[in-house]
Order: sequence, then structure tokens, then C-alpha cells
Amino acid sequence: MQEIKDEIKSVISLIDSFLKEKDNVREDVIKKTRDIIREAGYAITDIHRGDISLAELRIKNLRVKVTELLNQLRNHPELMYSNLLYNALAEYAEAEIFYAIVVNNKLPTPNELNIHPTPYLQGLLDVVGEIKRYTLSLLKNRDIEKAWRYFSIIETIYEVTKPLDYPDALVPGLKRKVDVARAVVENLRAFLIDIQSRLELINELKIRSNS
Repeated sequence: MQEIKDEIKSVISLIDSFLKEKDNVREDVIKKTRDIIREAGYAITDIHRGDISLAELRIKNLRVKVTELLNQLRNHPELMYSNLLYNALAEYAEAEIFYAIVVNNKLPTPNELNIHPTPYLQGLLDVVGEIKRYTLSLLKNRDIEKAWRYFSIIETIYEVTKPLDYPDALVPGLKRKVDVARAVVENLRAFLIDIQSRLELINELKIRSNS
């Protein structure tokens, strides 16, 4: 009987050590994911402000942080595929995608970012809101042509993601994000049409006044 008791104590001790290690890793991951989310937000803000050099610096810093975190979690699959990590990677993807579209006129792939397709998709849908914000800033300079080009990008994002139908267990928040993208696209389209009509009217009145 004593032998069984000793075995129980031994097994529980091993489990305790295992869980303590996991908990320590989890606490460290929480800190690092918060840092990634914060830095991604700063990078996006820099892009909106037109400080591309600082945004580029932050993006490069983010790549290092994400790579280090993913390497740390290779032996911890329960954290590697957790919402804790995916939320941070989605923010990272959003920053990378937004930067690439605005600065380089291209779209990075999940493989290029070295992240799972799920947080990439989440980030791609989230970038719709940032592109809308960027598009509105273009209208301050009455750059309607460029505004329409950026609109076409978010319209395409919505159109190609609209048919996707996966449960939250696979892609958390997919339906909600697609619905938000639809609302953004519809509202921005209506706004751009209105602005374009106003600008055309202003130009027509100028022509008449000069004739």
C-alpha cells in the first residue's frame, strides 16, 4: 500500500513540475503577445501619420519578436495554436498587410509572414477598417482617384472572403469580421460616390463661372 502512495506522490510531483513549466511559459507568452499587439498598433498609427520610416522600423522589430515567440512555442503546441497567440499574430498580420499595401502596393502571403493562415485571415479582414481610414485621409486632399483604388482593395477583400463559412472553433470571429467588412465597404462606397458627385459639381460650376 505504501508503494502505491509513493507512486501517486511521484506522479503528481512530475505533473506539478510539468504544469509549472507550462504556466511560466504562458505568463511569458502573455507579456510578449501584449508587446506585439502594442507594437503593431504603433506601426499602423505611424503609417496613418505618414511616418513610413518609423513604421518600417517597427515592422522589422515585430518580425524579430514574432519569430522568437514562435520558436519558443515549438515545444508547446497547446499555446502555439491558442487564441492567446492567434490574437497577437492577427494584429501582426494586420500591420504587415497594411504596410505592404500602402508602401509597396503588394500583399504578403501567410508563408512570407511565417504565420498560420487563421490569424492571417483575421488580420486581412481587420485591415479593411484601416484602409477605410487611410482612404478617408486621401479625401482631405481631394485625391478621389486614389481613394477609389484603395476602395477597390477592400471591396475585393470582402468579396473573396464573403463565401468562407467556417465555425469559430476553426476561425474565431470570421462571420463577424466579414459582416463588419461588408458594412465598411457599403458605407465607404456610398460616401465616395457622394464626394465624387460633389467634386464634379464644384468643377462644373467653376467651368461655368470662367466661361
